[in-house]
Amino acid sequence: MGISDLFTHLGAAAIAAVPLVYYLMKEKNRSASERAEISFLRTEIEDSRDKNEKLEGELRTSNAEISRLNATVEQERKGFAEKTAILDDAKKTLGHEFENLGNRIFEDTSKKFAEKNKTDMEGILAPLRERIKDFDRKVTDTHVDATRQITSLQTHVKNHETLGEKMSRDALNLATALKGESQTQGAWGEIVLERALEMSGLRKDFEYHSQPTYRGQDGNALRPDVVVHLPEGKDVVVDSKVSLTAYERYVSCEDEAEKERFLSQHLASLRSHVRDLGEKNYENIPEIKSLNYILMFVPLESAFMLAVEKERNIQGEALEKNIMIVGPSMLLFALRTIQSIWQFEHQNANARKIAESAGRMYDTFVTFAEHMEKIGERISQSRDAYEKAMSRLCEGRGNLVKRASDLRNLGVKAGKQLPAGMEERSDVAGEAAASRNGGDDASFSAPALEKKDGIV
Repeated sequence: MGISDLFTHLGAAAIAAVPLVYYLMKEKNRSASERAEISFLRTEIEDSRDKNEKLEGELRTSNAEISRLNATVEQERKGFAEKTAILDDAKKTLGHEFENLGNRIFEDTSKKFAEKNKTDMEGILAPLRERIKDFDRKVTDTHVDATRQITSLQTHVKNHETLGEKMSRDALNLATALKGESQTQGAWGEIVLERALEMSGLRKDFEYHSQPTYRGQDGNALRPDVVVHLPEGKDVVVDSKVSLTAYERYVSCEDEAEKERFLSQHLASLRSHVRDLGEKNYENIPEIKSLNYILMFVPLESAFMLAVEKERNIQGEALEKNIMIVGPSMLLFALRTIQSIWQFEHQNANARKIAESAGRMYDTFVTFAEHMEKIGERISQSRDAYEKAMSRLCEGRGNLVKRASDLRNLGVKAGKQLPAGMEERSDVAGEAAASRNGGDDASFSAPALEKKDGIV
């Protein structure tokens, strides 16, 4: 191998070594750059580590502060809950006290009102009770008296015949003593009629009038012996002007033929008197509201019975002229019946008056009860209005009681002081309102802390 070849090989080797040298030089430069970068990165890492340690210190401090704040919030929550519970209890207690006070006031008022009502009602009901008792007593007495009157009337009916016979005997003796004197017989008949009226129980000048004077349609004076009044304005005329001369002669005569003649005269006298009565037309007198018939009184029961027995048509003939012939027994029975009618009428009138009085008393009582109902409603409305007024006065922010107390606390001179219960109610209401507002703030701050805990 020659030198040229050697040089050739060397040249080739040198050429081949150039890239290697270049590569080595490049790697050398890269290593220096990397070392510089690594040094820079180490410096950055050291700085980052210092910052991280500083941040960790701040984080620990923040966590400690957060824990302290959470503990404070929890403590405040517990305190707020306790205060709220105390306020709720105070509110309930105060509410119960006010309710009890209101109930006591209402009960006292109601009690006084009830006592007053009882007194007033007793004052109203006592007369009504007495009247009802009086009404019941009168009704009972009425029934008892009516039963007694009916029994008495039955007894009188049984005794009428005996009484009539006795009156006839007495009348016959008197008629015998007064023979032939017609005027005296008429006066005696009026006396017998008056006795019958007295025995019937009718009152003179009330239930009957004796010999009243009227004017007939022709202007002539008419004087019926007796006008007996009935309820509802009805009247019964009784006439006793009957001649007994023929009957006295009939009784005194022993000759049968003469007796028949005197009997005919007796019947003719009765018919004549019936006719005369019919012509007087008592029923047409305006002042008399007649029942359309007249009682023609025969003062001797035996004279009446003889006429009816011997001439049965005589009663019918008289009735055709609206006249009824009666003896002492029939007249007394009729008068007793009229007296019983009047008695029942008086009792019914008293019962109607008592019933009307009781009805008026009941209406008055109903009116009073309605007024009492309205008063009760007014008391309830007054109580509601009082509660509303007290609520507006003592409750709510800036209520008048609180403002007045604040003015007094600021030194305003006053000679009087608000009631303690009203101030306590105002203070409790104000604390409750403040607690509700504070509770709202706590409810807003707590979620914020919880959110911060979430970030940590």
